[in-house]
Amino acid sequence: MASNLNSEFNYRYQVIGSTPWEKLKTLQGFLVGRKRAAVLERVSELKHRAKLEEYRHLLTVPALPHVLLNLEAEIVEAESFLEDQKHAFELNRTEIKILEKLIEELYEICEPTRIAGYSDDQMFEANANLEFTVTVGRELQSEIIANGRPSPAKLLNAMSNPQTLEMLKSVGLVPEGTILLEDNTLLLALKNKENLLEKPTDPLLNLTN
Repeated sequence: MASNLNSEFNYRYQVIGSTPWEKLKTLQGFLVGRKRAAVLERVSELKHRAKLEEYRHLLTVPALPHVLLNLEAEIVEAESFLEDQKHAFELNRTEIKILEKLIEELYEICEPTRIAGYSDDQMFEANANLEFTVTVGRELQSEIIANGRPSPAKLLNAMSNPQTLEMLKSVGLVPEGTILLEDNTLLLALKNKENLLEKPTDPLLNLTN
């Protein structure tokens, strides 16, 4: 028995995307896949008709028995799941309608935030930073709820993006005053250490024989 790939609930709440733009991108990808699958209904019909025509033709010519038997077996096999296949294509058409409805709803949310002149692809790229921040923020929040504190690995992930760290501090998921240790900070510390080594302060080190 055929079953739909995803329900409206899954498309609305369970697909990848913590922000409307990212969810729109995901649903558009699903829609492309479902529309490609819809085309296969016509392809399947044409292939089945072609086999029937080929079989009828072979009956009118001196064809080898094993050729006829093999072709007849292919036809019987294909017809054994025609009803199930028909049901699957009906479900696919229903999913296309669901996706088109949800995408229309998302556009109503996304359009007010579109940067002037930006295409959908450009907006997906511009939204990547916010998508990362919201996703990491939710993961931190879930760990705090479950364990009382976030894991070091998830905090390290949040610290990979300075803008994400600042936004998480602003909503209280990371303590205020947290300073991100960056490459330039380490280089400056190393430089200061080298300067101290070049200028020894111990008077015994300045003694000469």
